[in-house]
Amino acid sequence: MRIRIFLILIIILAIAGGYSYYKGIIDFTKPEISFKEKPQYIGAKKEIIFQVKDNNPGIKSVEVFILQNNKNIKILEDKNIPEGVNSKDYTVEIKARKLGLREGKAKLLFIAKDGSLLSNTQRLELDVEIDLTPPALSVLSSPASIMNGGTGFVFFRVSKDIEKTGIKVGELEFNCFNGIFKNPSIYGCAFPYPYWWNKKKPIIVYAMDKAGNRASHSLIYFFKRKRYKRSIINLSDSFIETKVKPLAEEDGFESDNPIELFKYVNKTLRKKNEDFIHSITKKVSINKPLFKGAFKQLKNSKMLGGFADYRKYKYKGKIIKGADAYHKGMDFASIKNAPVQAANNGVVVYAGYLGIYGNTVIIEHGMGVFSIYSHLAEFKVKEGDRVSKETIIGLTDTTGLAVGDHLHFGVIVQGVEVHPIEWLDKKWIKTRFEKEYNKINELYGGK
Repeated sequence: MRIRIFLILIIILAIAGGYSYYKGIIDFTKPEISFKEKPQYIGAKKEIIFQVKDNNPGIKSVEVFILQNNKNIKILEDKNIPEGVNSKDYTVEIKARKLGLREGKAKLLFIAKDGSLLSNTQRLELDVEIDLTPPALSVLSSPASIMNGGTGFVFFRVSKDIEKTGIKVGELEFNCFNGIFKNPSIYGCAFPYPYWWNKKKPIIVYAMDKAGNRASHSLIYFFKRKRYKRSIINLSDSFIETKVKPLAEEDGFESDNPIELFKYVNKTLRKKNEDFIHSITKKVSINKPLFKGAFKQLKNSKMLGGFADYRKYKYKGKIIKGADAYHKGMDFASIKNAPVQAANNGVVVYAGYLGIYGNTVIIEHGMGVFSIYSHLAEFKVKEGDRVSKETIIGLTDTTGLAVGDHLHFGVIVQGVEVHPIEWLDKKWIKTRFEKEYNKINELYGGK
């Protein structure tokens, strides 16, 4: 009888234990702590992003401390975590000066406990360096003036290793980089000033070190407002039938309404194509400038359409609302199937069909500068080809949303279209870029 009772008790305890283990009341595993980027440096203001996980039974509490010179400072305490939370993300901001931290070595301590009966605890200690000194940043060259739709160049020197650097133009931000000169402390870039802005915006160069310390310098410049053309274009039934409808259907849109077809092609498809162009031209893979001298215009050509023309469209005497668009390049016409030359030295980063732009080639020229050639008949180059100025890359045609054989030529700087007229101007290239580049290279470039 006693043996039977004993066995029953053992079975009950086993079932209770199994249930407790299943529910996580009894658990032997510690919570896990992982980082978006494991901290090594702490600056005057630093964000640390991390995640705590515990599959069973879940997280009970999380604490973070910073330890320096026998001081133990709590910077996070989270003890009100609801039962059953298995994963939680944290962003901790450390303001070193406010906490009384000094430059030198310190430790970060992370403590995470689970909700089991054993209260399993994960303790993670990381060595970090407190660095409160921002990088020294000195601007070596910047544009004296810039127009809406224009391009600027900036070169600057920093005092130590940089985690991130760039230039803010109004609310937009663009990358700057070293590798332009042999001296790794010299940074620079080409940057755009958007054509759709009609007012002067602040332009600020900045550099951030590994500890998150930031230095910045506001550029002083004269803003030249350029007024771009506005026009109204009449659409014919022939154009809708032979150009617009095939492009819409090719993209999966069908309609018997000419206006809806045009709106789809000129807004939806145009945006899709331009988003693709911007995704390619935002990625700077060649820091050093490959371009030399002015860019070359299509040989023996005449300009038909200008940059940043704002176009409205009429069909049967009525404006089509919601179909307006900017023309983001220049149209050049020569003879039919005229050979198209690379405007300058560079590397082909795209050669393919692109909706309203038809057969298109995009060339990267270094420092964030790209050129685009559209409505081509065929390609003479492929992606990855290195080309020299005046290398034949294709022939003009009417592919895409083109009326008449011509070349759509554009210059794009870090994902934003800029006025090609500057890049076609020998004097502009010489005074705005070459003179400054050569001066900096002579003074600092080889050191």
